[in-house]
Amino acid sequence: MKRKAVSSYKIAGWIFVVLVGLAAGGTADRIAAVVGDRPILESEVQELAVYFRLMTGDTISPDSAVRAEALNRLIDEALLSQQAQRESIEVSREELLQTVNEQLNALKERFESEADYQAALEAEGVTERRLKERITEEVRRNLLSRRLLEKAGLTQIYISPTEVERFYNEHRDSIARVPGRVKLAHILIMIKPSDSVEGAVRTHAWEVLELLARGGDFATLARSFSEDAVTRDRGGDWGWRNLSELAPEFQLVLTQLKEGQLSPPVRGRAGYWILQKEAVRGGQVRFRGIFFRVPLTRADTVRARRRANTVRGYALSGVPFDSLARIYSDDPETSKEGGYLGEFFLEGLMPPFDRVLAQLNAGDISEPVLSEHGFHIIRVIDKQPERLLTLGEMQDEIRDYLYQQEFSRRLRSYLERIRREIFVEIKGDG
Repeated sequence: MKRKAVSSYKIAGWIFVVLVGLAAGGTADRIAAVVGDRPILESEVQELAVYFRLMTGDTISPDSAVRAEALNRLIDEALLSQQAQRESIEVSREELLQTVNEQLNALKERFESEADYQAALEAEGVTERRLKERITEEVRRNLLSRRLLEKAGLTQIYISPTEVERFYNEHRDSIARVPGRVKLAHILIMIKPSDSVEGAVRTHAWEVLELLARGGDFATLARSFSEDAVTRDRGGDWGWRNLSELAPEFQLVLTQLKEGQLSPPVRGRAGYWILQKEAVRGGQVRFRGIFFRVPLTRADTVRARRRANTVRGYALSGVPFDSLARIYSDDPETSKEGGYLGEFFLEGLMPPFDRVLAQLNAGDISEPVLSEHGFHIIRVIDKQPERLLTLGEMQDEIRDYLYQQEFSRRLRSYLERIRREIFVEIKGDG
């Protein structure tokens, strides 16, 4: 069940400004433009270009277009700063600090902890001090823009109710749609083999391990015994793999093994593995494996379905669902949380869950649903259907948006006027 409807601030993308150090030295130090007496360095342009990429998530626009946008923004900032000096307009340090700190604190709240925030900055090679400097430039530009337009009498902007309503009617389907969401918990009953079959395969794996311990060649034995069609003919060779992308049981074993060492039979999702660690480089590991499949039969499926129906019956009789999940669920990640899966967009649910949940309401408990993992007993904790926000719910947001659009238009016109009064020279295309 994909596409959780959770806050999408895994990383608050725009805060990761790539610093001037990104292009320290070399051609990045040349002058890209001059505004009045203020030179704009190419390193500043490149920094802001990457900032734009991160802020918008834009990976499609050509570098030349993004660079041009960044250069124009820096020219605008310089024009505003010099025009403010000419008109004796200032932004106080206290006012700047207050706004910058508010924005920085808002960003920190997007992370689960201060440690996560600091780790994210470190991962991107960004110091908090440099981050504050970039935010300060943005805040200063916005404040100067407003003060200059206020002095020019250009901030008296009135957005009428008619304009708001017209915008809402024209864009309702795109701006007012709230996707349906559902909060779910589940109990997973895996389809497991009988004890006798499980024991027989485990014994066979130990017998092959004994052959290896006596000096048997791993590649030869893998070709003879492994039931993994992908690696068997390669002598069990998995090649170089990122350790973090392997199954949890593989990660655990391979981090403990020394190079050349064999593992005891490790139970995976479909059977047992004998692993041999060959080499390590950075976060990658090279290893071989021999796989012993534990076959499942129709009787195993019937037994799991019967067990799932029994557990569902307990839930329908009033036994708390979270208690049943902790006792019976075979999902190690959610069982300890009472089976809680999270919140999902209804339109993003994968089959067969989309069809099942379309028929369920809040509080309902599903029949056992078969997936590749086993049988799921699903409880709908809450369900909110898709809906359109009303004009009344959106009018303030629309009014603010239209105000900002008109403000930006007036600011652009103002900048074009003062650009004719202040010397601007662009030194080349970069």
